[in-house]
Amino acid sequence: MHTFSVVLAASLFGSTLAFAPSLSSHHQRTSLAVLKATNEVTDWDKLQPKIQIKRNTPQTQQRDDPEWKFFDTARIHVTGGDGGNGCVAFRREKGEAMGGPSGGRGGNGGSVILICDANLNTLAPSRNRVHVRARKGNNGIGKGKNGCAGFDVRIPVPRGTVVRELLTQKVAGELTEPGQEFVVSLGGRGGRGNEAFKTCRKTAPKLAERGEPGAARWLSLELKLVADVGFLGKPNAGKSTLLAAASAAKPKIANYPFTTIVPNLGVCDIGDEGAGLVLCDIPGLIEGASSGVGMGSTFLRHVQRCKVLLHMVDGTSEDPIGDFVTINNELKKYNEFLSEKPQVVVLNKIDVSEVKEEQEKLLAQLREAAGHSRVLAISAATTKNVEELMGRLKKFCDSQPVVDLPEPPQVDFSKAELDSDSDLFEIISDPAYPGQWRVNGNYIEQVAKMTHWEYPEAVERFGRQLEALGISEQLEQRGAVDGDLVMVDKFDFEFAPGMTNPYIPGELLEKDSFYDEQRAMLVEEPTKWKAFRSGGYLDEDSEELVGFNEGDDWDLLDETEELEEFSYEEDDDVWQA
Repeated sequence: MHTFSVVLAASLFGSTLAFAPSLSSHHQRTSLAVLKATNEVTDWDKLQPKIQIKRNTPQTQQRDDPEWKFFDTARIHVTGGDGGNGCVAFRREKGEAMGGPSGGRGGNGGSVILICDANLNTLAPSRNRVHVRARKGNNGIGKGKNGCAGFDVRIPVPRGTVVRELLTQKVAGELTEPGQEFVVSLGGRGGRGNEAFKTCRKTAPKLAERGEPGAARWLSLELKLVADVGFLGKPNAGKSTLLAAASAAKPKIANYPFTTIVPNLGVCDIGDEGAGLVLCDIPGLIEGASSGVGMGSTFLRHVQRCKVLLHMVDGTSEDPIGDFVTINNELKKYNEFLSEKPQVVVLNKIDVSEVKEEQEKLLAQLREAAGHSRVLAISAATTKNVEELMGRLKKFCDSQPVVDLPEPPQVDFSKAELDSDSDLFEIISDPAYPGQWRVNGNYIEQVAKMTHWEYPEAVERFGRQLEALGISEQLEQRGAVDGDLVMVDKFDFEFAPGMTNPYIPGELLEKDSFYDEQRAMLVEEPTKWKAFRSGGYLDEDSEELVGFNEGDDWDLLDETEELEEFSYEEDDDVWQA
């Protein structure tokens, strides 16, 4: 019991009690007393997790291992900045009684741009920053002043980065040259102010546009390393050893399969200035690699851009020729374009006596299986024939033409929603919800987002746009009637054919009805005419009107008589104040 307590106390109080077993029993009892006091003061539940973490943490763990820093795929969400709103303003200056509209337009939003950086070889920075959003444009102000545009955001990516749309997996573009830029999310266009809507007929418009929302999408980034020669072969065939012998790279080398778990790049200096040969080593391939067995299918894309493939065969294998045929079959299953690339076959480990004896026989069989004479025997461990191999590879790569990868289906990110065809829209209805219609279309949805619904003239303009696009006509042909619900993006309207503004949001209709009720309560309605017997001023009985105005007595009141000038006489009494 004492031993357990002393050891536990040593773990709590550090090196002070590390030599507790050599102390006397008196000191041990004192230590136990201190431990009990500590247990009473300190919450034991808070101390216990710290002890477990300290015991379970390996002391030899290597952080910042380069193998775990390599990422060749990333998924990011990019959003362009929204455009600034337009302004409704009128010029008011001395001497300018009717200055006219002077509302400026909003600034354009910033865009998200990928830029190729030659100093990067991994997509780790992109994985650390998943959501990227550009700055929005400022709103327009009076006196015809436009808003400031938002700043662009640039994301550095390594050479050979392929950009795909995550939802459809369509290729949008790739970056292969240093400094190359690719726009992946356009910023929104700034909304126009009322100065832009001035015409000779409407000289004082009271409407403006909201800023166009920036494009937002999920992207899939895929890295395909750019190299001259790509190494292929079975696991533990000596590919990393050859890379270390031919270049200054220091890949991980060990005597067990799958030592290489990430691609490695190296540059072989042939001797001439600027004549370096870029080498790419990928993890070993096994049978079934094209269908996901092992690690081959994950890294085979890194050799798709190589001009030449160096196929390394292990001479100490039980069946070297069978290994060669297996790797080529996996290349055909994975990608036909990759299997057609020119290959150079290398027989490795000729420093082993068994391989040295069978060298000529194996070289002849490899030439027959490969169908060409580009076969050479080397020893990567002793660097025998390595320099000769690199010299031949350099000449062979220079003679090969630059063949681009086959172009897959693409999607265009440089086209804004307002640039799309306005006639491309569809009207959807569900029989389960009669009287409801949804209008889908990139152009009309963007127009609805940019409409300033607080201005009646803007609402009227949106109604005219629907009429011009033919949406109202198609709704009537599909059977829409007065009062049906029409939905465009997140905006709902009531269908009213023949009216000036058939598409007015329900919120504005409720406000109008509320204001009409308030106005009706303030204004008193005029009283209607009633007969005398019904409480009015004149009876409708015609008998009471018999004999009225027979002698033209009533008409005499309208005649005017000339009055003589009044004058005072001597006997008249005059009142004085």
